[in-house]
Amino acid sequence: MKINNPWLQISSEDYEHHMSAPNVGQLQMLDEIFENVLNEFSPGSIAVLGCTAGNGFQHLVNRELERVVGIDINFKYLAECRAWFVQDIVNLQLICADLNEIELSGSIFDLIHAALIFEYVNAEKLLEKIFGWLKPDGILSVVLQLSSEKSEPVSDTPYQALKLLSSFMHLADVKEFKEKAYAIGFSEDREPEIKTIGGKNFIEMYFKK
Repeated sequence: MKINNPWLQISSEDYEHHMSAPNVGQLQMLDEIFENVLNEFSPGSIAVLGCTAGNGFQHLVNRELERVVGIDINFKYLAECRAWFVQDIVNLQLICADLNEIELSGSIFDLIHAALIFEYVNAEKLLEKIFGWLKPDGILSVVLQLSSEKSEPVSDTPYQALKLLSSFMHLADVKEFKEKAYAIGFSEDREPEIKTIGGKNFIEMYFKK
């Protein structure tokens, strides 16, 4: 784990305030996407990659889930997530790890949710890992940020710590991303959906193992 990773220097408070700022609006978007994913696929087991302090985890409460795994590089985010949800989400497991380095054994998940994660990792290597972690017919739910001529990749808000991400994030090329996923063995589950929030474009995609 690289100690200079900017995600280790951003508080959950700054992250949430930035992401929910009027000119950003991404926290609300991600919450809605996660709820819709859960309702559509009704997984028995799920992993959330880059779970932060548990944005959207309220939608996991009172669901029949045999396994819930949240993974994040920032242990402070996970401590907050645990404080909020450990009593209400059965079988919750939180893992502090760099997604570029983590290894999990077995095909154990019906659904893996990765929203705005591939901008910060080696996409091909993580896709290979995810393919191995999913059960047969398991679903990978992905949200990618697209390039925009109207907005910088990291929006300007009073929460300056988020600017640390500007030189760290790399927006994915959707065509290349799909080609990598198909080469590994994924098939696209349905047509992707484009969302425009705060002057930025995002694409929501689902792949099946």
